[in-house]
Amino acid sequence: MADSENKVPQILLAPASPLWYHAMMWAIGGVTLGLLIAFGFVLRDHFQADGMTHVYREARAPLIQYRLEKGAWPAKFDFRVPPADLAAFGFTKVVQPALDKAPVNGSWSFTPDSPAGKGIPAVVFTPSTPDASSQRILLVVDDRLDDGDGAKGLFRVSETEAAFTLKSE
Repeated sequence: MADSENKVPQILLAPASPLWYHAMMWAIGGVTLGLLIAFGFVLRDHFQADGMTHVYREARAPLIQYRLEKGAWPAKFDFRVPPADLAAFGFTKVVQPALDKAPVNGSWSFTPDSPAGKGIPAVVFTPSTPDASSQRILLVVDDRLDDGDGAKGLFRVSETEAAFTLKSE
């Protein structure tokens, strides 16, 4: 009975490992969790950028073919209602499926005068809700189609739209 009376309760005993060890384990766990969450956002943006990049690439070929055969760019139009003369170049057949799969909602159009300058044609996307998420996705698209800098180059990203400049060569 003497042994059971002299036992110190477990809660009063000193820990078997030092305090810095436990603090470090919590810190490493927190950093790992934070990195996993950030990686999830980055990965999601890259997956959504695939669909957006596909629309720009699919729209480019029929428009350049139109320019080479007709000698001029088409007038400004919305991709949902393209001009009838673009049908001969397969614009609707190629672009409509890509538009339906685009992950960011918004309007797609062609303009002969892009944000890069007058007389420079571009495929323009205007997000329906311009926010940080659509901005991040469009910057990933810029990295895939151009130089990764949204302020210059063939692909320009602003707060309200993204324009991919076309060349006739």
